[in-house]
Amino acid sequence: MLFQLNIKNMALIKELNIEFEEGLNVLTGETGAGKSIIIEAIDLILGSHATSDLIRDGEDSLIVEGLFLLTPQEKEIISDLNPDMEIVDEEGNLLIRREVSRKGRNKCWVNQRLVNLSMLQDIGNFLVDLHGQHNHQSLLDPSKHIDLIDNLGGDEIIKFRKELFGFYRLWRDKKEKLFQLIRNKEDNLKRIDFLKYQLDEIDKASLVRNEDKVLEEEEMVLRNAEKIIETMEKANLILYEGGLEQHSLRDSLNEVSIDLGEIASLDQRIGKIKEDLKIIGYQLEDIVNEIIKYKDKIDLDTKKLKEIEGRLNLINTLKSKYGSTIEEILQYRQKIDQELKTIDYSEDRVEKLKEEINSLENKISNISHNLSLKRRKIAEDLEKMVVRELEDLNMKRCQFKVSIHRYEDNEGIEIDGKKYKIGPKGIDDIEFIISPNVGERLRPLVRIISGGEVSRIMLALKSILSEVDQVPTLIFDEIDSGVGARLGEVIAQKLKNLSEGRQIICVTHLPQIACRAKRHFYIEKYVLNDQTGISLKEMKGEEQIQEIARMLDGNQVSEITIQHAQKMLNR
Repeated sequence: MLFQLNIKNMALIKELNIEFEEGLNVLTGETGAGKSIIIEAIDLILGSHATSDLIRDGEDSLIVEGLFLLTPQEKEIISDLNPDMEIVDEEGNLLIRREVSRKGRNKCWVNQRLVNLSMLQDIGNFLVDLHGQHNHQSLLDPSKHIDLIDNLGGDEIIKFRKELFGFYRLWRDKKEKLFQLIRNKEDNLKRIDFLKYQLDEIDKASLVRNEDKVLEEEEMVLRNAEKIIETMEKANLILYEGGLEQHSLRDSLNEVSIDLGEIASLDQRIGKIKEDLKIIGYQLEDIVNEIIKYKDKIDLDTKKLKEIEGRLNLINTLKSKYGSTIEEILQYRQKIDQELKTIDYSEDRVEKLKEEINSLENKISNISHNLSLKRRKIAEDLEKMVVRELEDLNMKRCQFKVSIHRYEDNEGIEIDGKKYKIGPKGIDDIEFIISPNVGERLRPLVRIISGGEVSRIMLALKSILSEVDQVPTLIFDEIDSGVGARLGEVIAQKLKNLSEGRQIICVTHLPQIACRAKRHFYIEKYVLNDQTGISLKEMKGEEQIQEIARMLDGNQVSEITIQHAQKMLNR
């Protein structure tokens, strides 16, 4: 509910603060006292269009703030409107602030977070219905009419709606998948051919991990075989065999060893040197053996070299396409193999998807058809109830109808041999239409021009739909336009009944309505320093009796009028 409203520098208002309550709150005062400015201020924080003309003379900007107190259920609904923003605090307080400046700047805040006007309107449309010459009336939005009809149907309709929504969402997703599969069929076939070619190319190579490194080493040896053999033979000659003109290193070591043996008895250290030299001789024998073995293994086979070069060329070609190493090539092979299986599976899914879609369409068709039949019965009952309510409100010749249409669509759901456009709420397009006067054709509610007619029609609808309509605050302006005493009593009682369990704010000239208020505010103009302003005062006790009497008999209040006002309040 709207708990507090603060207005600053708007029209005739310098500064005004109002605290409302649950139940019926009324605003009264002389004609032209400025009651409509307060309604316009509320309209501003609901997201209505604003111009600098609303700013008080001599001021640069106007500010309107509204503090709303939300129930846990209302808090959840507001949070769902904007899931990406935490705009409601833990206590359920929601502060809306609107600022309009002469420079054309228009700013909106919700709990100190800057929001755009569209978001403010979404929030405002849930928080308040403002009935009169204003736009924030949920019942004037045809998109909400189907929900009101369904909510009147109770748990059975809600169950159908939930089932339908689940099937519809699944059906839509599967239709999209099928569309994608069919649309991409040619591309998939090309992709399959391409992947198979890549897979075949890699598989034919029969790659072995680290094979390239082994081949590169072998290639290096074969490519330099002559040089290696020549070097090894030279080493063998120097170390072991020797030549015609010089001894080998082995012979030189033996000669030195013999010489050392002849003098070893002279010094034991010489014996140690001889032993070390002997060990070197053994090591030399091992080295020479390795050289001979290595030399004998070297192959000068040019055919094998060409084979290795060919194999390395193949591996390098694959590297240029699929990865910088054999490991990466094999990983890529695994990846495209998996993709190929997925594409093949998607192709197989086409027929299965068609079967699943047909099954879902049958379920959606049955639920939508049953839902439509039940809605038509609910609509008939609602039409009768609204007409009765309007008769009570002195609109005896008023016609009210619930228009239910289906639209044919080749891409829709088949029911009784025809295909109809389908949405998450079914096949029905529902709108409330009305003819307030004899001879006028039925028109949408939003086309009604008279503010008094709008308010009374909305009061009739709200009286019936109050249990299923979630908007927590209703504001009625001009509801008593051209209304006499008897009808005023009827309207007052309906407003009182409607205020049970929700907040009503009503601008009125009828004492029958004012005397039923939980909070009664009196608005009047004043002049201070040659400038007009507006003040507000809550009426209680004797002051309220005087105001009710004024509303009964104008400014000429008599003792009888006061007694009558007291009687009305007591009643």
